[in-house]
Amino acid sequence: MRTQLQRRLSCLLVIVMAAALLCVPSFAAGNTAPNEYGITNYVALGDSIATGLNDNNGTNSDAYGSWEVGYTTLLAGRLGLLDGAESYVPDGYNMRYYTSPNASGFHSWAFPAMRTREILHQVDASYNYEKDDFAYLWLDNNELDESLGDVGAMIRSDVANADLITLNIGSNDVLLSQLRITAWEIDDPDNGLTSGMIVDLMKSKLGFGDAPTLPEGVDENALVAKFIPRFLANVMKGYNEFLANMPKIIKAIRAQNPTAQIVILGIFNPLHYSLSLTDGKLPVSLGEMLDGVMSPMNAALAADCALYGCTYVDVVDVRTDGSMHPDNGGYEEIVNRIMKKLKPAKVKTVFSDTQNLSEEFKTAINWAVETGVTTGTTETTFSPNDKCTRAQIVTFLWRMAGEPEPTAPAAFEDVKADDYFAKAVAWAAENGITTGTSETQFSPDQTCTRGHIVTFLYRFDQKFNPDAAQGSGKTVFSDVSPLAYYGAPVAWAVKNGITKGISSVLFAPLQPCTRAQAVTFLYRYRNL
Repeated sequence: MRTQLQRRLSCLLVIVMAAALLCVPSFAAGNTAPNEYGITNYVALGDSIATGLNDNNGTNSDAYGSWEVGYTTLLAGRLGLLDGAESYVPDGYNMRYYTSPNASGFHSWAFPAMRTREILHQVDASYNYEKDDFAYLWLDNNELDESLGDVGAMIRSDVANADLITLNIGSNDVLLSQLRITAWEIDDPDNGLTSGMIVDLMKSKLGFGDAPTLPEGVDENALVAKFIPRFLANVMKGYNEFLANMPKIIKAIRAQNPTAQIVILGIFNPLHYSLSLTDGKLPVSLGEMLDGVMSPMNAALAADCALYGCTYVDVVDVRTDGSMHPDNGGYEEIVNRIMKKLKPAKVKTVFSDTQNLSEEFKTAINWAVETGVTTGTTETTFSPNDKCTRAQIVTFLWRMAGEPEPTAPAAFEDVKADDYFAKAVAWAAENGITTGTSETQFSPDQTCTRGHIVTFLYRFDQKFNPDAAQGSGKTVFSDVSPLAYYGAPVAWAVKNGITKGISSVLFAPLQPCTRAQAVTFLYRYRNL
C-alpha cells in the first residue's frame, strides 16, 4: 500500500506560490450584523489561497496576489463587512510591502507559504514552534513582531471574538516546503548547482517556465532521478505532520471560540486531470495522481470538522489560473460554496418558552408580535403549543390585513359586539373568508384545525390578491382528498411554500393548529 502511494507521489512535483498578509486587529464592539448570518467579525487564516494570488488579476507582478479577487475579501464583501479601510504593514517584513483589508469587521492573518505548523503556532500559545530553514526563507517576521507587539496574542484575540473563521492550509506541508527542502538536500553550490536551479528544473517539468541552464557536467536526468526519492520521503513527512497538526489546530480554535462558525476549506488540486510527467506512458495523469493524495487529506479534514462542529467545504475542482492557484472565477466559486453552507443567525425572542423552537418558528413569532398580529400570552411566554380557536385565527388574519372596518356587525348569535374578535369575524364573513359553522353560529371557541387555517388563508388570497392562482385540489398528502373543503387550499398552500405538511405524505388537516403553527403559516404567506 505504501509502495503504491510512493509511486504516485513520485510524480507530484507541484509548486504552490506564497502570499502574505498582516493586519492590525481593531474589531469594533457592539456592531450590528449587516447580513442574515449574524456575522459582524470575520477572521481569515491561511496561505496564498487566502490572499487572492493568481496570474490574471492584473496586480500580481510581484507574485503576491490581489486582495480584491481573493475569496476572503470577496466573502467579507458579500457579508457587508468591508468599509474601504486599509492597513499598511510596516516595511521590513521579508523586505516587501504588504497591503491588506483591515475593515472593522474583517481581519485576515494569512502569511506567505504557511503550513500547519505555522497556523498551530498562531492559534496555540503552548505549541513549541521552532523555525526551520524553510520558515527562515519565507516566514521570518521578527521585524513585524517588533513593530506590532505580540502578533500571536493579537491573532488569538481576533479568533476569540470572531463570528466567522475561515481556514485553508495544507498544500504547503506536502508540496512547496518539501520541494524546497529536497532541493537544499541535493544542491551543490560549491560547484554552481543551487537549490533555485533545482526548483526551476522541477517547475519546468510541470510546464511552468523554461528549464534552467545547469552547470557543466550536471546530468539533468540523473539530477531528477536523485531528486524523486528524496522528495517522496519528505512528502511523506509533511503528509504525516499535516495529519497530526490539523486536529490540534481545529481543537485550539474551537476551544477559544465555542460559538463561531468555522469553515475549513479542502485542499484544492491545481492539476485536476491535467499535466503528466510521463508523456502518456502511464494510464493516469499527474492531476489524477495528485487527487490520490488530496483525497485522504481532505477526508481527514472533513472528519476533523465533524468532530469539532466545523463546516467543511470541498474545493478540489475549482478553476485554476495555470500557476497553481484559483483564477478569478475560481475564487468566486469558493465564495459561493462557503455562502451555501453558512448558517443563518440564531433568532432571539423575549419569550422563555420559545427558545427551543426552530429558527423559522422564532422568526415568525417575532414578526407576529412586532406587527401586532398577536401578543404573548404573558410578558414572558408565548404558549406556542396552545391550540388556536377559530376566533383567534380570524383575528390574526384581520390584524395582518390592517384591521379594516367591517361594513356591518357580525350576524352570528354567538358573536357579541364587545367581543375582542367581533370586528374580525364581521370582516371575515363579509369577505367570504368564513361562513361560520352554521347560518347563525360562528363557534368562536371551537378549536381551529390545520385544514381550517389553510382554507381561511386561501380564501383571503382569492379575495385580496387579484392575480391569485386556483389550487388544483391535488396534493402529495395521502390524508387530503381533493373533494374535501380544504383540498384546493392545501394544494395551493403547498405550491406556495406555506405548508410542508407534518411529513412527506401527511398534512393532518383535522389536527388542531397551534399558535406557533398559525403565525408561521401567516408569516410564510406574508413573505410570498
